[in-house]
Amino acid sequence: MDLQDVYRDLSKKLLLEHSAVLPRIWKTVCSEDEARVVNALPATARELAEKFGTTEHDMLAILDNLFHKGAVFEAVKDGVTTYRMPRHIIQFHDATILWKEAPQELMNLWMEFEHTDYPMLLELVAQIKMPSFMRVIPIGESITPRNQVLAHEDALGMLEAARVIAVTDCACRTLLRRCDHPLTVCVQINRGAEYAIKRGTGRRIGASEARELLELSRKAGLVHMTENTAGRSNVICNCCSCCCEMLRFATDEKTRRAVLSPSRYQAHLDKDACTACGLCADICPVKALGSGDGDTMLLDADACIGCGLCGSVCPVGAVTLVEVRPPDFIPA
Repeated sequence: MDLQDVYRDLSKKLLLEHSAVLPRIWKTVCSEDEARVVNALPATARELAEKFGTTEHDMLAILDNLFHKGAVFEAVKDGVTTYRMPRHIIQFHDATILWKEAPQELMNLWMEFEHTDYPMLLELVAQIKMPSFMRVIPIGESITPRNQVLAHEDALGMLEAARVIAVTDCACRTLLRRCDHPLTVCVQINRGAEYAIKRGTGRRIGASEARELLELSRKAGLVHMTENTAGRSNVICNCCSCCCEMLRFATDEKTRRAVLSPSRYQAHLDKDACTACGLCADICPVKALGSGDGDTMLLDADACIGCGLCGSVCPVGAVTLVEVRPPDFIPA
């Protein structure tokens, strides 16, 4: 296979065969030999050594280097380690941006990608009706009644159930740096935490510190997000609307349902209790709340992503989250 075909083939596996930027990103991350190895995944080190005519020891060195750079991931079953390439473009994006020795050229290419190819990918995802990559986790204190919250959509509950927790820098704010929101608040749990700790991009923390990070993020107006599945959640992101690759496209009608799924909840405004202080509008990441003509705010329920930030700052309890979608709204 021709060298350029290798990088193109890797891009195709991430649904971006015709991207002008992604092959250049792969080329910046992987040498020619490394690219061929990644393209042969999934496989064990022994299988790859046989395929490429090298020793298992030397192949492990190549795989360790690719793991460090964020191009390869590990899966261990029955004591056997199988290596795989990133599941999707978001995983590749985040992993390589947090590569500590990443060259500036890579950062520049990712910024170019987010302005060119990424919007087109999201429109494609929307057109073919794939599940969105990420999902909003509601702030539980804003929900009425509280006992309706499921275990996998309660950030605090996810922390309590986690066997290992780590914190990493936010990949989006690391790349774009458009704001001064807290940087080291991306909470990894279970396999995500193990990956970050082993790779050296994350620091192990306890549940108490993780809860403090969630509270810090809430006060900063950051939105809790996780993977859009009911059975596998390895991260609790805390995202801003200026840098986050999800929230920045969540207000565009062409892409919003492709990039980010709302929570099962939606804001409800009690107009009799509302004093029109405007705090809810100030903190809403998708501008679903605004000033009305009288003494109450206006709520665009269709735009609401159900994060609960509005309810968390309302001094009179006029904004709460109510359940509007069934449990099976979250993909299994």
